[in-house]
Amino acid sequence: MSSLGFCLGLDSERGDGPVTAEERLAHALRARTDEEQALDRVRRYMRGLHDPSYMPRSHEGEFSGFRQEAIGNWLPLIVTTVAQNLYVEGYRDDEHPDNLSVWEYWVANGLSSRQMHVYRSALTYGHGYVMVWPGDPGPVARVYSPLAMYVVQEDPDAEFPDYAIRRSRSRVKNELGLVGDVWDLVDAEGVWSFWVPSGDYGNTREYRLLDSWTHPFGVCPVVVFRNQWTDDPDVRIAELGEVWPLIPLQDRLNDTTLGLLIAQQYAAFKQKWATGVEIPRDPETGRPIEPFEAAVNRLWTTASKDARFGEFTETDLTGYLASQESAIKQMATIAQVPPHYLLGGLVNISAEALAAAEAGLTRKVSERKAVFGEAWARVFRLLAFAAGQFEDAENTRARVVWRDTEARSLAASADALGKLATMLGIPAEALWELIPGVTPFQIRRWKRLKQQDMAMDVAEVAATLLRGDETQLPVEASGDSLPVEEGDLDGGD
Repeated sequence: MSSLGFCLGLDSERGDGPVTAEERLAHALRARTDEEQALDRVRRYMRGLHDPSYMPRSHEGEFSGFRQEAIGNWLPLIVTTVAQNLYVEGYRDDEHPDNLSVWEYWVANGLSSRQMHVYRSALTYGHGYVMVWPGDPGPVARVYSPLAMYVVQEDPDAEFPDYAIRRSRSRVKNELGLVGDVWDLVDAEGVWSFWVPSGDYGNTREYRLLDSWTHPFGVCPVVVFRNQWTDDPDVRIAELGEVWPLIPLQDRLNDTTLGLLIAQQYAAFKQKWATGVEIPRDPETGRPIEPFEAAVNRLWTTASKDARFGEFTETDLTGYLASQESAIKQMATIAQVPPHYLLGGLVNISAEALAAAEAGLTRKVSERKAVFGEAWARVFRLLAFAAGQFEDAENTRARVVWRDTEARSLAASADALGKLATMLGIPAEALWELIPGVTPFQIRRWKRLKQQDMAMDVAEVAATLLRGDETQLPVEASGDSLPVEEGDLDGGD
């Protein structure tokens, strides 16, 4: 086997696009520029840098401070809710109950924690990327977001992209003192590192080749993690993420909160009025002076017989709160996130009611597991090939194992699993991995402990038989549970 591309039956020369490395890099940079504005907007909204809420032109300056206070950034919570239900904890096939040997490279690259970056990138921006590279002592896997990498893939159903670009360094001066960026072009053959002038992507004559090297994969060693699949060429990457379709609702929520804050500050308490009272004026400026100072410990009094006092009704904030809650519920519905995740207030409900409330989220997480699981399988195959484990690189039967993150009580799970073991005859060891929160490490430890207990029981039985004292046999080794044939006692056949 010369390459993974040969293994997969792929043609590294497919497509009629740009030929030279400079042309392909320029093509990808121009395409990325078209995506950059949408990606930057998503990035700003995730950081809480939202478009300012509407304010009349005649508003006073003191109202401007409410704009920033009105921002309640719900978008990161939407992404986090889905991402926290995604966790890979194994890579196995039907013939190997334990993780395959390539799993050690997952651990060595710290992907147990870095996998969350992949999910958050895909959920936020629509795509996430993992690039695999040969290394010493083992292969290297690196995680990227669309902010740092862009791929060109003419066939959306292809396992690997045609080529990818990544920005390795920013604001680098060339020999003439001009400032630019260093971009790496990665394709099925190797890597080309170019200095590119900032913003001038079309003039390939200004590109400077800094370095180049080859790789053995035969495919572009970049795996794309798509939040959603589409074959529409007009759809931008950012539109496939969870954040983009929720931005209008986030803006609406900010507008409602702004109105609430202003009403709360200036109209949520009863305004007092007075008539028939002489208004004093400042002798120097001639401006009117407020005759009364409003405070909880002050009383308004006047000597005027014609004075009248009263108060206006305060503004009811119920409408603002109802509008705010409605916007949050709509956001939760579109995002397929249970409303109580955003609103709270869900207490004392049954397990069945909780499962029904989270059914939409469960289906969404299951879909993401199916899509991301296939992508991780390709990553493992790249890691295996880079390590020279060609048999594992060809193994298309292996699948990633996801941790069960559904909300279930331990008592209910234990009762259900116990019934499966007793009523259906399923071995208890086969049900251990279905216990909520249990890890593969714990399962391996339980198996070792059980094997040790069994070995101790066998040793105790053997010692008792050698002594000829069958009355001291353990309960498990006596009676019908462990029948002892006559020939077994005297060593017969």
